[in-house]
Amino acid sequence: AEGDRRFNGHVLVDATGQAIYTTEVDLCSGQGRLVRRDPVSLEEAAVWQTRGADPHDMELLSDGRLLVANGGIPTWAETGRIKHDLDQMDPSLTLIDAATGNIDGQWRLPDPRLSIRHLAQQPEGLIGIALQAEHDDPAARSAAPVFALFDSAGEGHLRAQPSIRSGSGYGGDVAALRGDWLVSCPRENQVLRWSRQGKPMPPLSLEAACAL
Repeated sequence: AEGDRRFNGHVLVDATGQAIYTTEVDLCSGQGRLVRRDPVSLEEAAVWQTRGADPHDMELLSDGRLLVANGGIPTWAETGRIKHDLDQMDPSLTLIDAATGNIDGQWRLPDPRLSIRHLAQQPEGLIGIALQAEHDDPAARSAAPVFALFDSAGEGHLRAQPSIRSGSGYGGDVAALRGDWLVSCPRENQVLRWSRQGKPMPPLSLEAACAL
């Protein structure tokens, strides 16, 4: 049965301004929900599954569908979102029809310990993704990629990208800027950079960089 839900910190206004979307978690099942709401009253108009746990950011594609980032980290909401059973992580990108709630596609990285958190978009459907590594081994976590690219055209292709410097396994946020990608890495006090196609570029120094 559907239980109480918790907001997961992200909201998106549709292209017409007639609806807003929020990512939420069902507290009974731990599964993600995409909720369509009235932009004035905030009343629910529809509730759909994201087919994953821990949903976070969303991007509205040019065809009107929504791409949702399922972080995939199991948490106990009653303890302040304390993580548990990380060996059961299942992060994914889910493509959802914003009119019907139908799931039109789902993609995963080969490494299930790379949580998919924040999204940004370049023209023509190229999506940049900030990753959060949750490996048990500190060395593996520190060396993990913090950025991935997803091409939403056709059948879609999701791949993690190498960087010039370590991001200590924590991408705070991602942004698209003049054709390049930026990912903030607060643990390293820097912003890592890539070209539009994912080529690593020299990073920028910025103390405690996080939201972009």
